[in-house]
Amino acid sequence: MKRITVFSLMGIVLLLCSHAQAAMTADAVAKKVQSLYDRTTSMEAHFVQTASMKTLSISEQDHGMVYMKKDGKIRWEYKSPKEQLIVSNGKTIWFYMPSDKQVIIGNFEKSFNYKPTQTFLTGMGRILDDFSVTFSRNKELKSTKSTYALELTPKHSGNGAPAQILLAVDRKNFLIVRSVVVDKFHNVTEITFSNIKLNTALPDSLFTFTPPKDVEIIHSPGQ
Repeated sequence: MKRITVFSLMGIVLLLCSHAQAAMTADAVAKKVQSLYDRTTSMEAHFVQTASMKTLSISEQDHGMVYMKKDGKIRWEYKSPKEQLIVSNGKTIWFYMPSDKQVIIGNFEKSFNYKPTQTFLTGMGRILDDFSVTFSRNKELKSTKSTYALELTPKHSGNGAPAQILLAVDRKNFLIVRSVVVDKFHNVTEITFSNIKLNTALPDSLFTFTPPKDVEIIHSPGQ
């Protein structure tokens, strides 16, 4: 009898926990994500980026390290297959391609209007203010036992606005572990994050860049 009672209680607890998770709305998940990043001052992680261009039937995969800090500071270090560096101090952004001996200098906000991951992590965006949020039913990203899948629709469309933004959110800690951006031409850019570390001491010097003397410098009027 005692065993039956214990198992029955365990079953009730599991049922209640399952019901509580099922009761989470998309907006509630988004609020949890926002709350986490509101408390986050910095992040570093390994990333794998896959870009697929449907019109040309081309797919490329890159990987490297990403560093982010509040106030728009980012640093993307692409290690392979082609070395690249993207750095911003929150105002200016530098795109450095060593193999081309070229640096493109532009405006950060114009470059990253619709990049949800870095927008939230760097403290420059509000999920529910900027997007309508639902649970994703898109084949590109679906909810699993370990992640919620959110679909974000921009409330204010503009130049470069994507057709869809999908985010995979860890159910335990509400970290964004994967993002999928689909543009109006059905090209897909997917980024998966791993070994995520929050609130590490990242120096501001990591988020500035001095072009080498032997490179061509191009000033972009807008992105």
